[in-house]
Amino acid sequence: MEKIQIKFNDVADVNKFVHVVSGYDSDVDLYCGSYCVDAKSILGIMTIDLRNQMWVTCNGNRQEKERLVNDLSWVAVA
Repeated sequence: MEKIQIKFNDVADVNKFVHVVSGYDSDVDLYCGSYCVDAKSILGIMTIDLRNQMWVTCNGNRQEKERLVNDLSWVAVA
């Protein structure tokens, strides 16, 4: 899967993001540089400097990956 570049504006965005990705059965990872955390873990995400560039990947099937791209369009960087 391609990486989806995302940007959070505030902690409310992080909460909504975790709620969205928690609905997926497959692993969803959030990368910031060489640092990787479980995207379903709000605690893990809060250890990252939210001002930096971040990318999301999903290890699911093609349909799940496409659904994730649509579900995260509100935080995706164009």
